[in-house]
Amino acid sequence: MAEDKHSKTEQATPKRLRDSRKKGQVSKSGDLNSALSFLLFALVLGALGDYLYKNARTFMQFTLSSTLGQELGPANAGTYLSELLLQVLLIFLPFGLVAVFIGILSNVMQVGFLFTVEPLKPDFKRLNPLQGAKNIFSKKALFTLFKSLMKLFIVVYLTYTGLQEFMKPLLNLGGVGLEKLFSFFIEVTRSLSINIAAFMLVLALIDFVFERKEHKKNLMMTKHEIKEEYKQMEGDPKIKQKRQQIQRQMSMARTMQSVEASTVLITNPTHIAIALRYEQGKDDAPVVMAKGLDYKAMKMKELAKEKKIPIIENKPLARSMYYKVEPGSSVPVEMYQAVAEILALVFTMNKKKKAR
Repeated sequence: MAEDKHSKTEQATPKRLRDSRKKGQVSKSGDLNSALSFLLFALVLGALGDYLYKNARTFMQFTLSSTLGQELGPANAGTYLSELLLQVLLIFLPFGLVAVFIGILSNVMQVGFLFTVEPLKPDFKRLNPLQGAKNIFSKKALFTLFKSLMKLFIVVYLTYTGLQEFMKPLLNLGGVGLEKLFSFFIEVTRSLSINIAAFMLVLALIDFVFERKEHKKNLMMTKHEIKEEYKQMEGDPKIKQKRQQIQRQMSMARTMQSVEASTVLITNPTHIAIALRYEQGKDDAPVVMAKGLDYKAMKMKELAKEKKIPIIENKPLARSMYYKVEPGSSVPVEMYQAVAEILALVFTMNKKKKAR
């Protein structure tokens, strides 16, 4: 049955939300990762200025000394490249750790702990050129394009205005040493990164709200989808009704069998019926074989009359046994006296029948 997109007027059900999450379809903003990365990058850059200077200086000394002092060949190329990679790794290791930490933290903040491989599975629907064209000109794609252009323009503007503030000090760096020059560029980079991070955090907040709204909208369902989901979870109502009917019939059949094996039927008199069995030498105590309410109680009385099973009316005892004793259980001690009186009456009735 085809459904018009505009007919999706119902909010997503908890099952739809769970299934979407399992597939990795969650609302999150990629801009938040970038903004936090820029911010933490600026903080780390300021704190690790000396560390970066020392490792960068060691890297330059190693490369210059190795290049000028010896020739590279098959014998020493491996050692030289290994040392070179180690020096580069030492320089960029803190920033790599920051990137990993920010990536994990940002995702946990937005969607919580989630591990799924569903997005990695191949989906040939993505190769559909018509669907691809729709995605290119979709509302989300246009918003992403506008956001990227705006972000590029403002980042360029912030960089330009930030560099203007440092232009005059930059022209006066001709006579300073390498260490102060390096510190100056670290300070420039840190300042620009903080300004860009502040802007991107604002943009990320807008993007996050938009993504949540779009995600919620995409998961909306039609009334037909909700009905189908309910059928899948609970089963078809017709089949469920038929199953319940069969269960009631089986329960009634078991009850009737228990009534036939009972010694006496204790009633309310109209709403409750309790089938009780006591056979000397077999039962240590009277046993409740079955109990019924309303329609079932009526059927139990009809069968008891047909099978000539004694029916004794005792309203308090019938109500108490119905709510306190389950079928197959022995009568509680506190009910022994009342049950004994009823059984004595039944045995007297049976003796009179035999005497006739």
